Parts: sequence; C-alpha cells; structure tokens
Amino acid sequence: MAWVLGTRGTATCRRLWAALPARYRCHCWYHTDEWPAYAAVLPPHAHRRDEPGQTNVVEALNCSLRQRCGVLVRKSCSFSKSLSMHQARIKIAINQHSASVTLYEVF
Repeated sequence: MAWVLGTRGTATCRRLWAALPARYRCHCWYHTDEWPAYAAVLPPHAHRRDEPGQTNVVEALNCSLRQRCGVLVRKSCSFSKSLSMHQARIKIAINQHSASVTLYEVF
C-alpha cells in the first residue's frame, strides 16, 4: 500500500499517511503499537492500539525485510550509509515480497 523511510517520529508517520492511497485513509482500521506518533496522526475513530506483543505480523514482515535486504543490518558486510541505496534496496525487497503475496481486493 505505502512505505516511507525514516524514524518512528510524527513527521515520518505523517509522510506515511500522505503516501497511503485515499481509499485506505477512509475505509480501514489501523492496528499499531502504543507509539505516540501514531496517536498524533491516525484518526482516533479508526486507530486500534494493540497490546504489547500483538504486532507480530508486522514484526515478521520487518524480519523478512531485514533478511532479504542485508544493507539494513548494521553488522553485515553489505551495510551501506547511503540513503538512496537504502531506499532502492528496500523498494526492491518490498516489490518482490508484494509480487509473491496474493492480495484480495475488498473495496
């Protein structure tokens, strides 16, 4: 749906919100952990704060991304300090993952 590269701050959360297609900003619930930036950006009626440990699906995706994209692991031989290289590698990894998953249209 969308992704951005940045810290877990409010500014990055706002960029992620803006990157979402309009239909995902209107007709969805958003399950997050209790990080304050989410509460500052997401609409309160659609924001669901999960209990600690309940964001395991997202964490599994993050783990897969780190394994497929060595530049994200600081102690790997392929670690890069170049922001543009991080963005390119993350985009490739996300596109490959998305192509391998069957999505069902619900709207």
